[in-house]
Amino acid sequence: MHTSVKPTRQLLVLLMALTALGEISTQLIIPSLSALEWVMAAKPGSSLLALSVFVAAFGLGQLILGPLSDRLGRRPILLAGLLVYLAATSWMLLANSMGEFIGARALQGLGACSALVMARAIVRDVWQAQAGPALAVTVIGMLCAIVVSPALGGLLVRLGGWQAPILLGFFIAGAMVLVVLGLYRESNAALDPHAGRLTTVVSNYLDLLKDRSFRALALTLALTYGAMFAVIAGSSAVYIGLLGLSPSQYGITLSAIVAALIGGALFTRRNITRLGPHKIVSIGVTLVALGGIATLVTHQVLGLSVLGLSLPQVLVTLGGGMVLPASVAGAVMPNAHRAGLAAGFMGFAQMAGATVSGILLSTLQDGSAWAMVFLNASFAFVAWSIFHLLQPQRRSVSALP
Repeated sequence: MHTSVKPTRQLLVLLMALTALGEISTQLIIPSLSALEWVMAAKPGSSLLALSVFVAAFGLGQLILGPLSDRLGRRPILLAGLLVYLAATSWMLLANSMGEFIGARALQGLGACSALVMARAIVRDVWQAQAGPALAVTVIGMLCAIVVSPALGGLLVRLGGWQAPILLGFFIAGAMVLVVLGLYRESNAALDPHAGRLTTVVSNYLDLLKDRSFRALALTLALTYGAMFAVIAGSSAVYIGLLGLSPSQYGITLSAIVAALIGGALFTRRNITRLGPHKIVSIGVTLVALGGIATLVTHQVLGLSVLGLSLPQVLVTLGGGMVLPASVAGAVMPNAHRAGLAAGFMGFAQMAGATVSGILLSTLQDGSAWAMVFLNASFAFVAWSIFHLLQPQRRSVSALP
């Protein structure tokens, strides 16, 4: 007989950590990319592919693991994913070439995605109608990782070389396995024997995408994260290579910029029940667009500088901190019977935006900051435009279950 899982502070902390694993895996290694290219005797910029393949695997995996967890349960999928993550991270530490490192990184992304999609589905299972504020809290864990990890990664590279940040990720994931085994029981009380089948998955995804509101939230999330990822992926070369910051100075600067993400998530947690997720996404994506355009204008008029690049990006990250949790809540909460599927698609959308942004950044890279700034502003403006084009004219808080 299935025993219901009660919402507890300990479980919420675990879900915050699981939500953060993907960002920990990315942000920790960004300050070490230049050192990694040197050690692997790879051409400059080739390490960006390691970021892109991770987010591609991270996103595609969620399309499969989300609905599969509706059939098999959250716990087995979560544990299997974490074990794959540990194996892939070990391979990264032993890699002898950039190609081998990139292959291991793709496998690591597949393992890490289980943590994010399962955490979001578990929140819907356990907190039910109160999932909105709880989802915002779990996102705060991810955002804290974005804030802390670059500075920590820069320090670890200086102290222990390029392998040190990867080794920390290995130990964090290992600790998560132990906590999941000891703390979390299965929360999916209504396993669907038809979920996970190809025809059922395709049918359910098509049904989700028929909803204009769901499409608006998914596309806004994808484009907003794409705008932020352009800066996350490109900022190392700009701040260190063009502006002359050290890896540790760069880590501190990036951490200061993305700290505003936490402010946006806290605003969402306090106001999502009163305003509803769609209103918060509207506010957030407007801030993202304003910040992206301000960054582009400042770069074109005043040139490249630390303050001119960093200060407008605070608006982008503040708005992003609202868009990320509110869009997921708006998509998952009305779909309790297929929470894994809905969470999986939103995770896929988020990573698809990052993947496209990373590929475009690598393609357009010319040694200047122009590609990063242009993509940041373009993704931000298109996110704002699409949300307001697709958003239903009237959406009330009472529409949420």
